[in-house]
Amino acid sequence: MIKNYSNTAVLIFAQNAEADAQHKLIANNKQLMNVLNERVIQQVERSGLDYFHFTEADQRGLGFGQRFSNSIQNVFEKGYQHVICVGNDTPGLTTSHLFTAAESLNNGKVINGPSIDGGYYLMGIAASGFDPKSFEELPWQTSRLASSYHDLLQENGFEVELLEYLVDLDSEEDIKRLFRGQDLRSSLVQSILKTLSSKRILYVYTSKQTISVFFELPLNKGSPASIAA
Repeated sequence: MIKNYSNTAVLIFAQNAEADAQHKLIANNKQLMNVLNERVIQQVERSGLDYFHFTEADQRGLGFGQRFSNSIQNVFEKGYQHVICVGNDTPGLTTSHLFTAAESLNNGKVINGPSIDGGYYLMGIAASGFDPKSFEELPWQTSRLASSYHDLLQENGFEVELLEYLVDLDSEEDIKRLFRGQDLRSSLVQSILKTLSSKRILYVYTSKQTISVFFELPLNKGSPASIAA
């Protein structure tokens, strides 16, 4: 790290691959979640920021919002003033996003990284402005999360900064979105493609820079359906 962000920690709020795979609409997704888990940990470790990984074994609470809120509070109780929360399903997250978030928090601003589905892939939170109850009651895991949280922050007078929009991977359609505009020879794309080799998913190159991904429909005994990325 170039600067000292000793009062900032990253919270990786993500289940292990096996548990997470049960909630994803992607075939053969346990292997994919392993790749994504490894990638987010790698990016966080490269930042040099302190970090904590809360899997389902560490999370406490009845619902997603309560478990998330309790996990953030747990990190604050360790003495940190700022927490950068990330998940494991946004392969576009980089160390640069983490540095930007740490700097914004250091300057007294709230910073969020929005996902195109209406959620967030990153949330930068300061202990001084954290209200566990209001946070817990947000419409988690819905397309209304980003707008609801933004409204809550503005109502409480916070200055909010936004990172770029990124794709998180919850379905096969999300994989198609991710591949658009990517250099398909990159290690990230290659590692994801390797997880897609199953009875339901095939992939073929059409050139060095474009790809056609074939998802075989579950009840279709004919040819697979092509969705060119």
